[in-house]
Amino acid sequence: MAYPVRIHLPDLIYHILNRGNNRQVVFIEDKDYLRYLEILKRYKEKFQFKIFAYCLMTNHIHLILQISDKATISKIMQSITIAHTRYYHYTYHSSGHVWQGRFRSPLVSSDEYLLAAMRYVEQNPLRAGIVDDLKDYPYSSFIANTTQGQDDLVDKEANPAYLALGRTEEERNMSYLQIVSSSLEEDNLTEIRRILKGNDNYISDTFQQQINEKLALKKKRRVGRPSKIINA
Repeated sequence: MAYPVRIHLPDLIYHILNRGNNRQVVFIEDKDYLRYLEILKRYKEKFQFKIFAYCLMTNHIHLILQISDKATISKIMQSITIAHTRYYHYTYHSSGHVWQGRFRSPLVSSDEYLLAAMRYVEQNPLRAGIVDDLKDYPYSSFIANTTQGQDDLVDKEANPAYLALGRTEEERNMSYLQIVSSSLEEDNLTEIRRILKGNDNYISDTFQQQINEKLALKKKRRVGRPSKIINA
């Protein structure tokens, strides 16, 4: 199956899915989850991307990131993956690939599609039967997105879909809690899973048109760039 061509533009939001190589376990002990989050925070500061949701499972991770102009999503994930792989090999005296060759990164538009994607990500432990209550799972963004106060990783106050949920942080927290506590509709669940396996993006028609216009403008600027003048 051909892999989709990644679109790289500042401020785009991506839903990242990466699995352990051959679906192997990559988080064995609590310290492994914590180290991955430390690595994520380090590169978040370096590349200035934002995190709207995340969930670390035993053999895969979900991240919803909004990139800046400091690095592409490919550069971001390459840096995170290399750093974690080094940690894993050092800790478990292993070698070879820890993560699968290519991660999934469909685009997500900053509207109801983003809220659905966040619900999908944070409800993973519940669907997997690991916990009965999402607040009992420590390695996701659920608690950060449903309680007041700032978090080192989650940028909820920069999240357009979250900000639209209320006028105050308390209102937004309560609204988001109600949304994420209810099971994702089956059609949305099926659609997100299909997109994560295929080549499509999880975006609205309006957002697709906006992306097309930005890409056309970017291409026009590149084609129309004047040639360098070389002095003899």
